[in-house]
Amino acid sequence: MALPSYDEIHLPLLKLILNNSVNRLKEAVEILAKEFGLTDEELNERVPSGGRKFYYQVSFSLMLLTRAGLIFKGIKPFRTTDSARKVIAQNPNKITKRCLDDLANDRQVKKIKKEKDLEEKRLLNSYNEYLQKLKGINETYFEHVTGLVLSRVYNIDFISNVEITPPNNDGGIDGIIHLGEGEESKVYFEAKRKKDRPIPSSFLRDFTGALVARKATTGYYVTTTRYTNEAIRFVEKLRDPYININITLIDGHKLVELIFKYNLENEVIPIKQ
Repeated sequence: MALPSYDEIHLPLLKLILNNSVNRLKEAVEILAKEFGLTDEELNERVPSGGRKFYYQVSFSLMLLTRAGLIFKGIKPFRTTDSARKVIAQNPNKITKRCLDDLANDRQVKKIKKEKDLEEKRLLNSYNEYLQKLKGINETYFEHVTGLVLSRVYNIDFISNVEITPPNNDGGIDGIIHLGEGEESKVYFEAKRKKDRPIPSSFLRDFTGALVARKATTGYYVTTTRYTNEAIRFVEKLRDPYININITLIDGHKLVELIFKYNLENEVIPIKQ
């Protein structure tokens, strides 16, 4: 009898580890050699590098089974995973390398997704912690933070191109972004720092009135909280061609995302007002 092919070894090796306590690869080689009825001559068959071919085959199979997530890595005695039990429960005639490669690829995809989910969760927690700190700053400083973030959005200089209006007489506008010299190049914003309650549609109506009074069509409303559904629908209606007022809503989570995107987190929070 000739040596078995690589694909003929995977299933017997998996079953061997499932049903027996195997501490070393040598033990698995010896047991499988008897199971396959190999002669001394066959067991002495060598690979070009000089090693025994059957030992090499079993070692390679063990590596593939481990990579496919059917055998735990680095545990002695060798142990099969729940995935291995499910595979064997299907009573296959053979486990091929292609099958093991597919399982390994699926496992890698799941691993990448899990790592991505964990990173997104970590980032979300970081954003939430930062947002709580942002809610603690005063209104005046929050207006400056909003102007700073929007200056990065438009890639302009904050000091030269962003005007913060006087707090006692701002006419419903907290700041103006100057993109050019004409009136039509001005973008207006309102910054509302709140700890919990969402921004209602009445606030957006007031801001819209302020824009209309200045014959403006573009504005930003920025808050540390969120917007009611009515407020969101109100802003969407303003985009009608007959009205043509474009107000961008930035809630707390979006604001923090922008702060981190433009690497402003250490510039914003450490400054206490």
